[in-house]
Amino acid sequence: MAKVTFTHQKSGREEVMHERYAKVLSRMGRGTYMTRDLRADVPVAPQRQAEPTHEPVGISVADDGLDALGKEELHAIAKERGITVHHAAGAEKVRAALREAEAQ
Repeated sequence: MAKVTFTHQKSGREEVMHERYAKVLSRMGRGTYMTRDLRADVPVAPQRQAEPTHEPVGISVADDGLDALGKEELHAIAKERGITVHHAAGAEKVRAALREAEAQ
């Protein structure tokens, strides 16, 4: 079955669900649904580019090369430096731990 967008009558919340469930809820008077075939093509407005963020004065971000490394490589560097991180920690958490230890 196809998925449809169901609009709840009370809250106005939209939810994507199977058409068979939407039919039942619609018959109960809980809201309305629209199949994807009936929906009008709405042109997407071009997104405004975000303005560049400025760093606070006095704080500089050092290019330590950690961003280019993968999870396994980062774990190896942490082990080398004696920094304990959880074995399942993701790359971002290991980078943060390495940078924090370097700052101290």
